[in-house]
Amino acid sequence: MNGLRDSIAYFFNSNALNPHGICLMWRPELIWTHAVSDILIGIAYFSIPLALGVFLWHRRDVKFSWAIWMFVGFIMLCGVTHFMMVWTLWNPDYGIEALIKASTAAVSVVTAFALWPLLPRVIALPSPLELERRIAERDAALAELRAAMDTMVEMREHEARQKLLLDELNHRVKNTLASVQSIAVQTLSREAEPEVAKATFVERLMALSSTHNLLVKRSWEGASFHDLVQASLDHYGQPFDLDGPDLSMAPNTAVSLGMALHELATNAVKYGAWSKGGRVAISTAADRTSGTLTIVWREQGGPVVNAPGPRGFGSRLLEQGIAGELGGAVRLDFDGQGLTCTIRTPIGRALYPEDWTFPTPALA
Repeated sequence: MNGLRDSIAYFFNSNALNPHGICLMWRPELIWTHAVSDILIGIAYFSIPLALGVFLWHRRDVKFSWAIWMFVGFIMLCGVTHFMMVWTLWNPDYGIEALIKASTAAVSVVTAFALWPLLPRVIALPSPLELERRIAERDAALAELRAAMDTMVEMREHEARQKLLLDELNHRVKNTLASVQSIAVQTLSREAEPEVAKATFVERLMALSSTHNLLVKRSWEGASFHDLVQASLDHYGQPFDLDGPDLSMAPNTAVSLGMALHELATNAVKYGAWSKGGRVAISTAADRTSGTLTIVWREQGGPVVNAPGPRGFGSRLLEQGIAGELGGAVRLDFDGQGLTCTIRTPIGRALYPEDWTFPTPALA
């Protein structure tokens, strides 16, 4: 034990040694050139690993950071070696200097041996250009994926719209067939003569078709009452007056009122005002206070009319069908001036003034 202690003491003993400056003959220009150079090199060697350490501290995701930390240790020991070289210019502590150089050598050898096996893995890392290319490929793939997803969404929306249109078409076809069936039953059961029944049936189908054409122009979103009156009565070539605010109608209401106008017009041609050169006045009125609508068909200048005995198709359509569909009341008055048909109904989404605004439902 004493031998080891003596060896260590002898290793660090500098009594018999001279400082390094004596080798330079204590020439000031040489002494200070060596001193300043080693100090600057030492400061630089400490600054480089400090910068690397700050970088690694903030970028802990860097691969192979352990190798960089080994390099940091190697550089710092190199800096300490240069500071020790300045110290030994005036102090012959070569034992300490030798120990620092040995530590530096050990760390440098370990770092060198660690870096060479690591080199292929570092070389295999993609370059910035390669990373940019891969990112561009990924972005292009994502764009294609988004486009495909958008296409799928559009296809699903198209399928949903198509299903909705088919359902709506199916609903309209069923309603139309039901209307045709009702017209056929009512016509054929009331008319004794086949030819008369056929003509009446065709006329009613044409009236139904005229209303459908009007609805098609508005994509079956509804119709205007004034347009409906024009479409239903113009082809008769008979005089009529239309007064009052225009009304908007739901599709089913337009079909029903179109048939009602046809029945009233047919009756006027056969038995009413138009059979004797009279006129028909059609008026609308809206009572916004009570929320009611009034539609009046009034014949003038025709023959005296009497109330029919058994109610026909037109009377039942008006008094039962129209009244029931609109939730209102229909009155038929037969007097010396001619037939007057009055329809009173509450304002609703089935029939309402053209400028009417429905309240927006409050959000829950």
